[in-house]
Amino acid sequence: MYPSKKIVFIASAIFVLVAVGVVFFSEPFSTRAAHFVWGRYHSGALALALDRRDAPLALQIGNDAFGIGAYNPPLAEKAFRKAVSIDPGIFWGHYQLARVLFVEANLKDAEIEINKELRYHPSNLRALYVRGLVYAYEKNLPAATLDFEHFTEWAPTEWAGYNDLAWVLAQESHYIEAKAALERGFKNAIGAASNPWLWNNLGVQELNLRDYKNAIASFEKAKTLATSLSAHAWKSAYPGNNPSGSAEEIKAFQDAIETNLARARAGLF
Repeated sequence: MYPSKKIVFIASAIFVLVAVGVVFFSEPFSTRAAHFVWGRYHSGALALALDRRDAPLALQIGNDAFGIGAYNPPLAEKAFRKAVSIDPGIFWGHYQLARVLFVEANLKDAEIEINKELRYHPSNLRALYVRGLVYAYEKNLPAATLDFEHFTEWAPTEWAGYNDLAWVLAQESHYIEAKAALERGFKNAIGAASNPWLWNNLGVQELNLRDYKNAIASFEKAKTLATSLSAHAWKSAYPGNNPSGSAEEIKAFQDAIETNLARARAGLF
């Protein structure tokens, strides 16, 4: 008994699909397909599924999903993991993966990944800032202090290192040292005089030291500067945060300054 034409057609179609699949997912065709899908359709998930050996492509997809394009930390994590699985030594790979894991509150794995970045690329001392944040949230304050100290020495013109160094020192009740760190920031960091984060932090340390008069002046300066904070400036300060929440976060920051100012005024009077 001969098979019907319909059965023969279905069997042939299945054979063609299997054959195409073998070609499509083999090397180097899958890599080409990944580039095509990413470039033409900007589909990160599908491009990653096709990508088997192009670590830079995976890194690009991860960067796009973590601040450059749409904000999608799970996709970014998947992309960065793919990048470092293909090329464990790819520059920025473990660094970016650590940043995503930190945002996702996976501190243990974030610490592992940022240490890998430093092992593969010991000259990339920007990793010290990320590791400092990880240590700070793990409450390993002495280690966080050392990393932020070294980071400010490496990047003396960047304000965030001084700000977080003072934040960690204050948690250890080292208020004089915290104030001194901020003063170094005002001296060295670009745009420090118009930075509301530094002024607010300085006010906090002056409040901790019961220097209420200067604390009031610092908080008033911070309040004035924070009034004109834009979503773009906020995103630049917190590149790993979800940009859709910038307005609420700016408002919370402004409210915190108001609260600090009220505390300083209450202490003075």
